[in-house]
Amino acid sequence: MRQTLPRSFPFLVAIWLCLNAHACQSQPHPAVSFAEKKAALEATKSRTAYDSLHVLLTEHYLDLSAADRTQLRAMLEKHAVWPFEKMCPDAEPGLKIAIKGLVTNENGLPVSGAKLHIFQTDARGYYTPTDSASGKMGENDARLNGFLTTDSAGFFEIHTVRPASYPKQYRGRTIPQHIHLVAHADGFRENAVQMVFKDDPAMTDYWVDWAQKQGYPIVELIKTGAEMRGNVALHLKKN
Repeated sequence: MRQTLPRSFPFLVAIWLCLNAHACQSQPHPAVSFAEKKAALEATKSRTAYDSLHVLLTEHYLDLSAADRTQLRAMLEKHAVWPFEKMCPDAEPGLKIAIKGLVTNENGLPVSGAKLHIFQTDARGYYTPTDSASGKMGENDARLNGFLTTDSAGFFEIHTVRPASYPKQYRGRTIPQHIHLVAHADGFRENAVQMVFKDDPAMTDYWVDWAQKQGYPIVELIKTGAEMRGNVALHLKKN
């Protein structure tokens, strides 16, 4: 049986189209709002403006060009004056982890004002949304990317998701889960490490020996509520 549409149907469709058009107009494309968010951060230097810019990298990665992403990270690094960094939004898939850290010098004294660059894979083992299709690991353009500055006592804190191992093996071995930490401060040499995890199934004797020889921290994670927590110590040597 043929059904006839109510006379009000065209009117309802017109309303629906109008509302959706308004919604699209009221929500600027992330790439378009990039300049506005940069300007806001430069003007206010606030944590809110910083986090707003950071969201573009984590949630709208593919909406930005490679050049935009490079410029965005430079902005984040320049303005990251806080001793804590939230690497991704709450909705990011994966087990939440929190890492408390301390940066010290060769004598064990805290280094205040040290700068840290943090980057990692996501819960699937990819640095970028295109790694799966390209078969490459885009470390230099990682989506989960952050910066911070140690406080007056040399402390810092990172909130993120636990990274997965690379999908592809290296010489027949699964590469352990890891987070890249690059620390530097005035008067000290840069220290770039890969933080690995003690309970990672991939941490065989081979990788434990590798981490120890490289001076990479092996962090023990402890379950605390809905997340896992751990501690890490980084050391900087004088120039």
